[in-house]
Amino acid sequence: MKFAFLPLVFMLGVHWSWSQNVAEKLGYPPDTKLLIIHADDLGVTHSENAASIVGMSEGCVNSGSIMVPCPWFMEIAKTAAANPAMDIGVHLTLTSEWATFKWGPVAGQSKVPSLVDRNGYFFDNVPEVAEKGDAMEVKVELTYQINMALANHIEVTHLDTHMGALLANKGFLKSYLEIGNQFQLPVLVSKELPRIEDPEIVALLQAGNQVVADRVIGASPRDFESGMDTFYKTVLTNLKPGFTVLLIHLAYDDAEMQAVTIDHPNWGAAWRQADLDFFKSAQCADLLAENKVVLLQWREIRDKIIRAK
Repeated sequence: MKFAFLPLVFMLGVHWSWSQNVAEKLGYPPDTKLLIIHADDLGVTHSENAASIVGMSEGCVNSGSIMVPCPWFMEIAKTAAANPAMDIGVHLTLTSEWATFKWGPVAGQSKVPSLVDRNGYFFDNVPEVAEKGDAMEVKVELTYQINMALANHIEVTHLDTHMGALLANKGFLKSYLEIGNQFQLPVLVSKELPRIEDPEIVALLQAGNQVVADRVIGASPRDFESGMDTFYKTVLTNLKPGFTVLLIHLAYDDAEMQAVTIDHPNWGAAWRQADLDFFKSAQCADLLAENKVVLLQWREIRDKIIRAK
């Protein structure tokens, strides 16, 4: 099975020219270590939903995002609607990556034919949807996903992109930013993104008063093999000042999640259990305190920056 994630960290040393950093815009000292610990993939399974709720209610996880096209969307939508203080975004989805567990567009395949395979599901990898997908159809599908979340009374705080698909080409990125600006929601992008200084992209960022993360961090398969505790301890201990988003995936290593991720240990059931174990641990809380990390929510960015124009 093709299963390609775009790299989360590009380490290109891009120089961002805006005068104020995110901390200053929010009223923090400029050298503050701001961190969002962000749980991806809510809605994909019951296991993912249950573990993510535990991570947010009992652990250090302070944000998450929902995959609207997925089978367990309604369960997490009801939870989010009943708990509007949860920092919940839409994990905008254009791929269906697992071998036997599939989903397709909310808009319906007739409205977005370039985004589906011969079975009517999203493609299972980013390069294929980037090659075949039409940017205008992408915008249609993104609009349907956000409107479905809003129609189910989710207090949407931000937008981000499943598997980095919306960062795969300029047309997709423009659709992503245009939708964020339309709904007045912060959109997860990073200074490490190669196209971040393209004049058209800069214009869209400025038009929406968008915030750009200094860095986006996520574990790699090599980190999983070496031990998630070691990786996350290193990340938190060495966190630099600025605005960082740490992407994690929480689920139980149970029969449901094992079946969904069959034959794929990377981002699989054991990986997600390891994420949950670390981020609900006392060690995680202690590391945040010891390193003077300030946990930030997307809601604060939305209300104090994006919608404060």
